[in-house]
Amino acid sequence: MIGDPLLTAEESAYRDEASARIHALIPPDLPERMDRNEILYPKEYLREMAKHRYLGVPVPAALNGGGRDILADALVNELAGYWGSAALACCRSFTSHGGVILWKYGSPYLHDHYLRPTLAGDKFVCQALTEPGAGSDAAAIQTTAERRGTTYVLNGQKRFIDGAQSVDYIIVAAKVRPGGHEALAMFCVDTDRPGYAIKEVQADWMGFRGLGSAWIAFENVEIPVENRIGEESEGWKILMEELAIERVVATRAQLGQARRALQIAANYAEHRRTFGRRLRDHQWIAFTIADLAARLDAAALLNTRAARLLGQGLGKEARLEVSMAKLQGVETAWQVIDESLQILGGIGYTKKYPLERMLRDVRASRFTAGSTEMMRLIIQEEVFERLRDPAFRGEFVGNELAGSPLSPEGGQ
Repeated sequence: MIGDPLLTAEESAYRDEASARIHALIPPDLPERMDRNEILYPKEYLREMAKHRYLGVPVPAALNGGGRDILADALVNELAGYWGSAALACCRSFTSHGGVILWKYGSPYLHDHYLRPTLAGDKFVCQALTEPGAGSDAAAIQTTAERRGTTYVLNGQKRFIDGAQSVDYIIVAAKVRPGGHEALAMFCVDTDRPGYAIKEVQADWMGFRGLGSAWIAFENVEIPVENRIGEESEGWKILMEELAIERVVATRAQLGQARRALQIAANYAEHRRTFGRRLRDHQWIAFTIADLAARLDAAALLNTRAARLLGQGLGKEARLEVSMAKLQGVETAWQVIDESLQILGGIGYTKKYPLERMLRDVRASRFTAGSTEMMRLIIQEEVFERLRDPAFRGEFVGNELAGSPLSPEGGQ
């Protein structure tokens, strides 16, 4: 952000300290090496983040977390996007939304066997929700988890799973009985279990590379009952809570890389000369920078508001605010990076600057963790409900000569 007056002095100090540390621990060539798929998964980077408690930032320190809140976690992810890349922020954020639900709903066994070692950088996690026939419609998931005594047997496929080739375990959404969202439950599934299979390595994506992404299958994978997160009846609730955190925290990373893109464009415009003067002296360029800065700050402030509400435990009540933050965040990031590349012109389309990689990475954010269209669907539902005026006289709509819809008495 250009500035954030909504941060307290303590929050600003935490952000500034985290910025210096994260800048120092990310090797300058790491984002490009990941983009070339020279790295399967950035485990050493995650281990370094763990040393500073930047994994699972909202999880209590007793469980190896940061002991802070959702906003602090979002700020860390913004910095990972700014100093590194959206892909680096992505694998870090798995420890955020996944870590929070393991902390809140997981048993002491899950805390000891999965959460603590993950936040210490000793185990690595990803999540598996998307299927060949289920994306935004999470209730359409077909993967099953059949209870057989003291075990569950998982069958089904998931695709577009970042980290699936590399992590130690996956947080999986599966159905424990026929039905819709009420049949969902959440599980920790170790990737060394018999029956876990990589069906297709997905390394040729447009962006978000270097994460060991894959199309995976569970073929009679047995896991102990103890690996269920929460109760069977809590699966949908847990999933929605996790997605709300992901929508805020992951989007903040896109704003981080958009801020870096705008910074590059502004500095380029200071030094590049065309038609005898600096680019910034052309009013269109200067006004474009001004508009992008305003939109970027507005999106970040929406994100801060949503993060604070989630930190207060108002996930369900903040459905509108979270959806607004996600929608405006990713659409603004897309626009800022695209326009920043436009300011650089042809050189921005080359590897001399990171803008072309940023543009490829940010494109995915418009359909991951809830597409732009789904966010608009949620927003319009909430907005119509919140704006409903019981005093509005609908019977006079189209018949305003007879009376005013805005008058309680229906008179002129």
